[in-house]
Amino acid sequence: MDKKEKGLKEQIGIDMVVKARSSRRGFLKKAIVGAVAVTATAAVAKKTGDVLLKEDVQQAYLNDVLPGDQVLASRQYVEMTAEEKKSLVANLQKNYKNPEA
Repeated sequence: MDKKEKGLKEQIGIDMVVKARSSRRGFLKKAIVGAVAVTATAAVAKKTGDVLLKEDVQQAYLNDVLPGDQVLASRQYVEMTAEEKKSLVANLQKNYKNPEA
């Protein structure tokens, strides 16, 4: 085998690799590898964010619920006076035919 034949075979091999890279199979391979890389990166970013930004759920619950419970516990039932009842009934009768009021 002389140099010319060897160079020709190498060139054919290079041409086949270039064609394989530009073929559908090569495109699909690149697309799949890219999709897997993006998915893996997103998963790692989500895990990292979850770990770094983890909120103490129990403490958040206590901060939110306890003040509201204290306010409700401090309220007392107050009975309406007869005047307040008459005022509410008059207001309902006045606005009965006017739903926008």
